[in-house]
Amino acid sequence: MKEVERFSLGGYAFTLEEDAATLVGEYLGKLEKYYEGREGGPEILEGIEERMAELLLEKAGREGVCTKEMIDQIIGILGRPEIIEAAGEEEENPGPDGKDEKAETRGKRKLYRDMNDRVVAGVCSGLAAYFRIDVALPRILFALFSIVFLLGWHWNGHHTSVTVHLFVPILYAILWICMPPARTAKQRWEQRGEDGTLHGIQQSIENGAKEIDDAVRSIGNSKAAHEFGVIFEKLIGVILLIVAFSVLFAGGVISFGSGILGNKHSFFGLGELFDRGMSELSRIAPSVAATLVHPWVHALAAVVIFLPFLGILYGALQLLFGFKSPKWHPGLVLFVLWLMSLLALAILVITGVVSTQFLTI
Repeated sequence: MKEVERFSLGGYAFTLEEDAATLVGEYLGKLEKYYEGREGGPEILEGIEERMAELLLEKAGREGVCTKEMIDQIIGILGRPEIIEAAGEEEENPGPDGKDEKAETRGKRKLYRDMNDRVVAGVCSGLAAYFRIDVALPRILFALFSIVFLLGWHWNGHHTSVTVHLFVPILYAILWICMPPARTAKQRWEQRGEDGTLHGIQQSIENGAKEIDDAVRSIGNSKAAHEFGVIFEKLIGVILLIVAFSVLFAGGVISFGSGILGNKHSFFGLGELFDRGMSELSRIAPSVAATLVHPWVHALAAVVIFLPFLGILYGALQLLFGFKSPKWHPGLVLFVLWLMSLLALAILVITGVVSTQFLTI
């Protein structure tokens, strides 16, 4: 059995086999010598260590033992100092057409869900990484338009389709399904438009250093904008919390008060209005009316109506307190339950209508 030792890298402590630790030490030593005296050298070395730590976490985890083969693979991905020199010469002497191929390929980004900075599913943080904007902006926009569309349903007197007013949550769910999660280090680099190599890290640091003057000039405004975004995000969370809690509380009171599961002559406390509607429906489509008075139809309809508000309540609490979603993903569980309930409701209504029509033939 090979001897192992602890090695600190990028803020993480890893367990490396002895020959792997020696290889890492030699590699970092060469890089330190290469960047010694260069502008931004310490920052570049820090970035390289972070990339190595990211790759080691992906390959071995925090508790696993890192082998020499793993380190060889990581060095192969990052590259060696001599590769940086060759890349620098290529940039100084572009091809015959005067174009820099590195410059053409650098900066291309791919759209992923950011799993490291997610509140619900990482959609907003993924969009923020792709468009290089503050993550608070898409979160605020999604929350704000959700409220506007939901309030629009109330203001319009519920005359328009529920689907229209749930457009934003449905759009979020579609993006959730369509956007793949950034689970590997390579995908996280692609999300930011980086290639993860030594040359790419150096370019990122140097470009950041060139933009530092503008950043210093605008830092006051940036801080103010960020603080405003945080405050607005909390405000949206409070509004969503009030809306969701009010709807759930009112629904619970009405449901228990009217005996939703047992009373065939009331649906969510509608009373006489429900009776008149059912009477008219019985005249037009008796088979449908006979199905809609079934207690299970009432129960599933309640789940379909109120489960989204339970999801809104959970999202509001995340906005207010900033806690991360656990591994079992409550938001996804609620969404799946809602889809299953909707499907069950549709099947129950359709089979009920068909069977009722068959019996009346």
